[in-house]
Order: sequence, then structure tokens, then C-alpha cells
Amino acid sequence: MADLESLLTLPVGMPVSLEMLDPPARRAVRALPVGAVERDENSVIRRAVRSLQVDLAVVRAPGWRTGLEQAARFSPFCRRTVLLDRRPPRPEQVLAEVGFYGVGAVVPVDDNVELVLEPERYRPLRHTAAAGGSWRICTSGCSQSRPSERGTTVAAGAAWATS
Repeated sequence: MADLESLLTLPVGMPVSLEMLDPPARRAVRALPVGAVERDENSVIRRAVRSLQVDLAVVRAPGWRTGLEQAARFSPFCRRTVLLDRRPPRPEQVLAEVGFYGVGAVVPVDDNVELVLEPERYRPLRHTAAAGGSWRICTSGCSQSRPSERGTTVAAGAAWATS
């Protein structure tokens, strides 16, 4: 993670003098894989950018409380929606609670689903490897875009332009 944190501190496409980096950052930059940066004796240029952005995580759950807990894991990365297995007995209470946390809600209707609450727009609070960057979801989520045993599905969306 230190390597990725160091990479994210570098501007994309602009040379940075290695002398400007502290010794741990210089070591981390040297450890980056080929293609992530361009290096010479004096400078480094970041070339790696996110290849895609995760737009929405849909969490399937038998109950809204469980779904809300599972959806919370994705709050640093993207918008979240709970797909309930059945319509709750008191939907107003559920929608108020789920909506308070900015999570959307989808319920089954016959052989289809109905969006009953739109998720709030995602607003990253900071840009780091762990939060806002979505790097971990982008790298692991794409390889696991099928429902997991726990019922969590990660749906990855729009591609980012690379520089």
C-alpha cells in the first residue's frame, strides 16, 4: 500500500525531481512495477491512472439492516444500493433509514425489480489509495463481478480516459 500511496502523491504526466521525495518515497517509487512510472537518474513521471471508475455497488440482502451494514463497506468508494429479497412490511421506515445514509433501495416486483430510492451521488472525501481512489475495488472487483457467497455484487462501470 505504501507504493500505491507514493504513486498517488505524484502528478500524472509531469516530471518530479527525485530529490524532492523523501527517502521512503524514493524507495517506494523504485519498487513500483514497470509502466506505473517513467524513471531516469533525476526524475520520475507518473503514468499509471485508474482504468475505470466504480460507479455503483449493489448489495443483495435478505433484510434492510443487513444490506445497510454490507453497503457501508463501499461508502469510501462509490454510490451504494441495497437489493432486498422482498418488499419490507413498513417501507416508509426502511426508506427513511436507508436514505439517511445515502443508500438506494431496490425491491422485487413480480419478475423484475423496482428502484424505490435513488442512491445519493458519491462524493469522495479524500484521494488516497484506501479512500476515494477505488483502486482496490477496481483491481479486485473486476475479477469478482459475479455474486459472492455472501451475496455482495460489485458492478463496475464507466471507463476512465488515460493520459
